Amino acid sequence: MQIEVNNISKEFDKKLPTHIQVLKDININFEEGEIISIIGHTGSGKTTFIEHLNALLLPDSGMIKFKNINIPNKKRGLSKKQEIPLVETDIEIINTKRKIKNIKSIRKEVGVVFQFAEYQLFENTIEKDIIFGPVSMGVPVEKAKQLARKYLEMVGLPESYLDKSPFNLSGGQKRRVALAGILAMEPKFLILDEPTAGLDPVGVESMLKLFSDINKKENKTVIIVTHDLDNALRWTKRCIMFKKGEIIKDDDTYKVLNDENFLIENNLKATQLLTFVNKLKARGINLGKITNINELAAEINKKLREKKK
Repeated sequence: MQIEVNNISKEFDKKLPTHIQVLKDININFEEGEIISIIGHTGSGKTTFIEHLNALLLPDSGMIKFKNINIPNKKRGLSKKQEIPLVETDIEIINTKRKIKNIKSIRKEVGVVFQFAEYQLFENTIEKDIIFGPVSMGVPVEKAKQLARKYLEMVGLPESYLDKSPFNLSGGQKRRVALAGILAMEPKFLILDEPTAGLDPVGVESMLKLFSDINKKENKTVIIVTHDLDNALRWTKRCIMFKKGEIIKDDDTYKVLNDENFLIENNLKATQLLTFVNKLKARGINLGKITNINELAAEINKKLREKKK
């Protein structure tokens, strides 16, 4: 599956003097299997943009094309216990004036986990919460329960939690249950809006490793909206920067975040890691391409060993 975004724009409060253009002429493509960070100053349009990617918001102009998306092939004679077969097709969202067909299919294939996702929980057991999405998309209850077990384990919680109330869990555990609920719909694209907000450092590390594993093992496209540029550097391969509703950078994450002057010009603080590495470089110690603290330690040890020889 691919998503092609062609020249979309979006305004809020268009009939008021205080109207705001939040997206302007956005053109970008997403391929299956990528892991991407979206960065930008507060109010730059990041969250509004991702809400277009599963049709929670619709563009005022332009088009979003979902290529090779699975939609239900509804045939007569199927019982409620039978799973509806799927067929591949393309879906185009052109503007808000047209009724969007197969919008459920878009939301199944493009899962969005919002900031503080734990507030999305509402059922009295974890199992009921996780199966709600798949069942509403036409998955038989028994298969949905199998998916609940699979994805609860994937997010690091034991099967014994299925009968527990989600409201008795810690904040980090609730967030994992909410994520399992999205994963149980088996989307090809997983979009996460500030997924580590409010977590302690151990929780941040654990959550980001989970997203990386989902990307590698499940071949899902993972898109992470974040203000944490050090973690964007460590975990993502492609970085998209927004400013005032426009994309001003779309490149390899290291290339984007190693340009400290460009970041500062656009009201973003350079990463601590690359700031330190570039200070060493200015003093004649070139460590090469460094994207995380483990690589930094390994390169420093290597330099020290070379110096002893």
